[in-house]
Amino acid sequence: MTATSTFRRPLSTTDAKWIVEQACRAPSIHNTQPWRFQFDAGTFELRADTRRGLSASDPTGRELVISCGAALYNLRVAVRKLGYTPTVSLLPDQCDPRLLARVEVVESHPADAAERRTYAGLTRRHTRRGGFEDRALTPELAVLLQQAAHEEHADLFYVHDPGQRRRVLHLARSAEREHSQDDSVLAEIEDWTPTRGTARLDGVPATAYAAQPPASAEDLPVRDFDLGRGIGSLPAEESASGVVAVLATERDLELDWLQGGQALERVLITAAEHWAFAALHSQITEVDHQRAELRREMCIGGYPQMLLRFGYAPDAPMTPRRPVDAVLDS
Repeated sequence: MTATSTFRRPLSTTDAKWIVEQACRAPSIHNTQPWRFQFDAGTFELRADTRRGLSASDPTGRELVISCGAALYNLRVAVRKLGYTPTVSLLPDQCDPRLLARVEVVESHPADAAERRTYAGLTRRHTRRGGFEDRALTPELAVLLQQAAHEEHADLFYVHDPGQRRRVLHLARSAEREHSQDDSVLAEIEDWTPTRGTARLDGVPATAYAAQPPASAEDLPVRDFDLGRGIGSLPAEESASGVVAVLATERDLELDWLQGGQALERVLITAAEHWAFAALHSQITEVDHQRAELRREMCIGGYPQMLLRFGYAPDAPMTPRRPVDAVLDS
């Protein structure tokens, strides 16, 4: 018998651009989109774009790396959608600290039904800045979200106890107050909230927040993106507060941040598959002593990376994204 060879189709440049476009749908702090990609000979490289870092609210770059981790998870999902298999190496080069991941791609079996549903969730996912419907997450979905975090080396803890919830709300409000009194933090918010009619494709647009942040004694504080400028155009609305949860990692190193970002996006996409969405409340993890208090209050051995609220809500447009050619080197 004559031996036969199996020929694998290399990923085309067009496919690579499509994959990066899906990766860039990931959430990022203030929609800074702090990532750059390179594609060459079947391999993607993901680098941190530190020029888009927030030196006041994120001086260590923790949230920048989390944002890039979320983009990395999207890239993995998009690669599988096209029927390829990604092999991921995290922090592969100690001499290149901005290189966060290298992903080798080879043709494989077509995406199955579950993978196609995951991709559909990716396209639906958006950060919820409006209201939630007045119904709780189903117990089944709550478990699925915890499983999604666990699959990416993180944990999702729900804040159910009323006393614990009040304490977490108090810590979150304290963190927001500290930010509101920090001129450098306020300047960053202003820099990343372009005014109406802008042509910018990054930052948080005025259509994504209200002119007056809603204030509720039973809800987590919403970040004040308007800063009294009167440019926010999202309608203010009373709504259910949603389910509060903390995403945590075992350690607090760059590798953990990168894994935490993948876990965050996997959780958010899993929620979106079931028409549930999340509001992200990162202020509390941006103030060191409040973050430490949150860790103690939750009685967890790991490190809180994000505070979230989950709830059911209608679909909504996501914030704008830069074109692929602005983030991809090939």
